[in-house]
Amino acid sequence: MPFFDFHCHPSLKQMLSAPGENLTPWHDLKVKLKIGKLFGRETSIGINSLFNGVFNSQSNLKQMQRAGVQLAGVVIYSIENKIAQGILERKIASSGKINLMDPAKMRELQSGNNYYEWTKRTMDALVNNPSPPAGIAPKSARFKFINKIEEFDRNDTNTVHGILILEGLHDFCNDPFSADAEAEFDANFADFQQRYNTRIFAVNIPHMQDFPAANHAFGMQIIKEELFYPNGSGLTEWGKRLVKKLYDNKILIDFKHMSFYTRTQLIAQRSLQGFEDIPLICTHAGLTGCHSDNRYKYLNTRPKLQNGVWRIRHHKLKGSVQDSAFNLSSINLYDDEIIRIIRSKGLIGISLDQRILGFPTDSVAYQLNDYPYDQEFVAHSEDEIFFRGYDDPADIPFYIPGDDVLTGDEALVHGENSFEYHYYYFLNQVFHILQVAKKAGIPISEAARCICIGSDFDGLINTLDCCRTVEELGGFKTYLRQILTRRPSFWQPLSIRREQVDADDLLEGIFFNNALDFLKVNFK
Repeated sequence: MPFFDFHCHPSLKQMLSAPGENLTPWHDLKVKLKIGKLFGRETSIGINSLFNGVFNSQSNLKQMQRAGVQLAGVVIYSIENKIAQGILERKIASSGKINLMDPAKMRELQSGNNYYEWTKRTMDALVNNPSPPAGIAPKSARFKFINKIEEFDRNDTNTVHGILILEGLHDFCNDPFSADAEAEFDANFADFQQRYNTRIFAVNIPHMQDFPAANHAFGMQIIKEELFYPNGSGLTEWGKRLVKKLYDNKILIDFKHMSFYTRTQLIAQRSLQGFEDIPLICTHAGLTGCHSDNRYKYLNTRPKLQNGVWRIRHHKLKGSVQDSAFNLSSINLYDDEIIRIIRSKGLIGISLDQRILGFPTDSVAYQLNDYPYDQEFVAHSEDEIFFRGYDDPADIPFYIPGDDVLTGDEALVHGENSFEYHYYYFLNQVFHILQVAKKAGIPISEAARCICIGSDFDGLINTLDCCRTVEELGGFKTYLRQILTRRPSFWQPLSIRREQVDADDLLEGIFFNNALDFLKVNFK
């Protein structure tokens, strides 16, 4: 059985390497730190395994072809200027001592006025390398973008068939904040379509930082957080025009990275503009585990206004599946949004980023049984929407934890055996979707057809320990099946009974069939 991945970046990190590296999307990445001369020779050493686990390649084209990923949402993304700024503020990166991070390229990106140029460079790296360089991968290996699902050849196991996705519409801007940004966007959008003749299947409108068309959800964990505070308010007039432009061009809009208010406005615009028949998607999702009405219920502390944004800390609500928990940050989907996606006959790609799936980050405080929390920031300009019902969000009481939230002791146990627990954190996403659907009167089989993998591999994520690279998808799937078929205890806390779910059908759907069926309808 082949594999599908709704969201992966096989060309992102290669673009950051020094000019002499000459890397293509087929190359493996090995992060090295230059330490100077040793015994008269220039010497580099490997960086610690944690850093390598995030930065080393997780889904280059060679790995994808070898793993049997025959069909994938291949993402183009121009690194945003504040990400470049945050990286350059770290001396180890700005010094040029990391072989796969060219400071000159990062400084170019930091200017924030040439995103479209980077979009073209990244696209060129993919379309100009349909086959691997000699000695990198089998000569028969191929990559190609397809413009409709009929161009996918399931019998061609040598080819990775790419479906084009753009992460962030800053990709089509020179400077998104210039006076003529919208006109430049329209010109670059038209140029891209003429230049590459490749159909854009889906886009995220905002990504990790402010974008003048739509406000984003906070989602940055590894760089100075204040660079990524959301400051907008939903969809602007330009954003509303973009929604129409995208849907008119048969381009799907990805829920991921929008603020909660922006997502509610997208739903309203679909109705006002007559696009309700178009499916909703989230290509690399995590779940909050609660209805949006409870979006500020499980607070670890009262909201605090700092530097023009509200700081929010959520307890980690325990999962639907044993030994798991959720990340309640509003970058993730609420239960009512899951229902909207299912009823629109859409598709949810489950991210393989352990943070997004709710796994607690390391903390010495767990030794004292302190409650784990997830922190996010909400724009002051959206507080009337996000904190509806409170004139002053600082008045919202924090939640008195019971058995329904993860404790420090439990987080400590999960962290000590993360490889095993990460399977349960993934299955928690799957079975929460099924249980939410069942509660809403939607057949389990119908809900199951709306789930797939959206790994975000190579997107600088902290992957599940039990599935660190695309080449581990096969073993990941096999062990998930063993849990579902050989561990009766797994089913005990669920409202769904074992006999209601065929494990093979469920997993074959998630790892390939559901996406293929979706594309047969929506990528013709």
